[in-house]
Amino acid sequence: MESHSASFDPESTESITDAHSRLLLETLVASTPVGLAVVDMDQRFVEVNDALAAMNGIPRAAHLGRKVQEIVPELWPTLRPQYQRVLEGGTLQTVEVSGATSKEVGVERHFLVSYYPVRTGAGVLLGIGVIVAEVTEQRRAHDALRVSEQRYRSLVEAMAQPVWTTNARGEVVEPAPRWLAFTGQTHEEHLGLGWLSAIHPEDRKRVVRGWVESLRTKASYRGEFRLRFHAGGYRDVVGRAVPVFGDKGAIREWVSTAEDITDRKKAEARAENERARLSAVLTSAPASIALLTGKEQVFTLVNPLYKRLSQGAELLGTSARDMDHPQDMHYAQMLEKAYTSGEPVMEKEIAVTTDFQGEGVEATRRFDLVCQPLRDLSGQVDSVLSFAIDVTERVEARKKLEEWAASLRNQQQWLESVLDRTPVALILVAPRTGRIVFANQAARQMAGGEFPGGLRAETYSGVHRFTDEKGRELSMDEIPGVRAAKGSPVHGEPVIWHTPSGHYSLLVEAAPLPAQHGHPEAVLLALQDVSELRKTQAQLQHAVSLRDEFLTVASHELKTPLTPLQLKLQSLVRDAQSAQTLEALRERVTRTAEGVSGQIRKMTTLINDLLEVTQLTGPSAPLRLEHVDLADVVREVVERFESQATKAGCQLIVDAAPGAMGQWDHHRLDQVVSSLLSNALKYGAGRPVTLRVEKGLGQARLSVRDEGIGIAQGSLQAIFEKFTRAVSTRHYGGLGLGLFITRQIVEAHHGTLRAESQPGQGATFIVELPMN
Repeated sequence: MESHSASFDPESTESITDAHSRLLLETLVASTPVGLAVVDMDQRFVEVNDALAAMNGIPRAAHLGRKVQEIVPELWPTLRPQYQRVLEGGTLQTVEVSGATSKEVGVERHFLVSYYPVRTGAGVLLGIGVIVAEVTEQRRAHDALRVSEQRYRSLVEAMAQPVWTTNARGEVVEPAPRWLAFTGQTHEEHLGLGWLSAIHPEDRKRVVRGWVESLRTKASYRGEFRLRFHAGGYRDVVGRAVPVFGDKGAIREWVSTAEDITDRKKAEARAENERARLSAVLTSAPASIALLTGKEQVFTLVNPLYKRLSQGAELLGTSARDMDHPQDMHYAQMLEKAYTSGEPVMEKEIAVTTDFQGEGVEATRRFDLVCQPLRDLSGQVDSVLSFAIDVTERVEARKKLEEWAASLRNQQQWLESVLDRTPVALILVAPRTGRIVFANQAARQMAGGEFPGGLRAETYSGVHRFTDEKGRELSMDEIPGVRAAKGSPVHGEPVIWHTPSGHYSLLVEAAPLPAQHGHPEAVLLALQDVSELRKTQAQLQHAVSLRDEFLTVASHELKTPLTPLQLKLQSLVRDAQSAQTLEALRERVTRTAEGVSGQIRKMTTLINDLLEVTQLTGPSAPLRLEHVDLADVVREVVERFESQATKAGCQLIVDAAPGAMGQWDHHRLDQVVSSLLSNALKYGAGRPVTLRVEKGLGQARLSVRDEGIGIAQGSLQAIFEKFTRAVSTRHYGGLGLGLFITRQIVEAHHGTLRAESQPGQGATFIVELPMN
């Protein structure tokens, strides 16, 4: 198959907006002479065009939301099995349906109806698509032609047609009753050559010439002419005359008949009109359409759009089997399958690559293609209709929507994961009622594994027990969560929470959250467990400081990527509303997507750090040990960081001889090297970074050296603790978890991690791992 898609002039489409494109699509569907509709899983109309509304005799708006059986109750018993078949997993099926609609009550009409499933990209069935073409006139013409043929056969069998005999010279010498009854001539009028006067004057000379030639050559005569009819006017007949020879070979007489073909010609004319009308529909349809006939699949109809997409090739009279391009060969196979199986063959979103513009530049577009078998009067497949619609824009738009939807879902899942895995117990309560709507993992663990959902403030005392630090039972109005729900400020208030898993000394923080992003307003309670820190004042101060720093940094770092992300999305919405061209909008979407991806990667890094902390600080760090060469790991990481190093202006120097082998977790060592190299690029930007792998006595040694800002001596040990950093958060982002995670991984391998540095003289991080 050549190209099946319309190609558009780039200069003309630059001015077409999304609204214009949608208007063009809606106009195309509305003006299509074929009935189109989509029904949902309950067989209710969700979309219908004017052509189908006209067939049903009911306004288009009256269809929407109503069931099919309400619109066409007389046809429903016939239609119901077709809908049921599609709902049970059936594919496209075309059937002929007969019955009456509201357009002409009591009048039987005929329709050719195709049913096909409407699915999402993931294969979920959304509803049923319906394509309806009325074939009432074709059926009536077919029936009229069949009646005419039956009438002709009966007339022949009953010898009701005019029959007469003439002598050897063509003269009537014996009465011809059927001739007289048909023409209304008298006995005297038709004798001799008088029978010729019953022939229409305009046809008489032609008949006489033919008749004289047959008399001369003694050959049978056959001719079509108009013959006078006794009721008035003329009838179209086929006259035949056969010579009867005597024993000596001379013509003894002629036996003649006149077959009345008036009704047949009228039926043929009506059928031809219907064929012309159908051809006009196919020619003007906004789709690539071709009709291929016979086993050889010869092109007998090619509409202008098909020919244009075939780059003007003269296809009429050629066979689809002669196509030799792989893409066209697959198309020919689909046609062959439809012809031999008698079932429609359909493929969606076929990629077709060709020179659509005829400018020597190939492009790829997507099509929905249907090869529909057509049957003759005996029910045998005699041709295949090829129908292809360009769905490139629809596919691209759907992919964009799917990408955005997936991105938004991922962001929501990441944020929910952050809240649930945050080591601080977090509880969301409804304002005023105090009804608990969410409790994260830390809160559930404190409550004993399960947190009572939907609990209102007035029932707290029956489920939870709270005391102050002196052991006094708190009334309901004194409970910090209840006060916060009623609008009172709660900041760092101490409370003792008694649960089945123990009692916890908590500091309660509360903050109102406004309604946004489809979520109602709520009050966030942060429960900081300070039970162990109460042992000494120093420990308490350290815990409070650590908590405050973590909440501040985490809030800042998690909000940092969200703010530009929201601004970019708002900007993209404004651009979508004001963009003059599709190309300009596409470029803007691409740039925005790149920026959004960067923010998502940043958020992903923060979230992964939080997840890594929860995994590595458990009872035991999960390791997947295998035979690993430390030099190979270093080279893989360096190759992955090439672009980041170039952006930071750092030259990466690698001195890693192979052979430093050990039973290690390849993925975790990759994390170690990546973390140390990332730190070196961050704090030593613009200067070389050196990575060296060495073998010692039973151990492998990795060192990562930068020439950056360096580290003060007092911070060389502290930087490996959680949420600890040796620099200001104003100049360097992050949660302060990278080196902590790195140390946990190294120690899980029974290795050591240390740092050597002087302020302003760079830093060297050294990892030593046992090689056994």
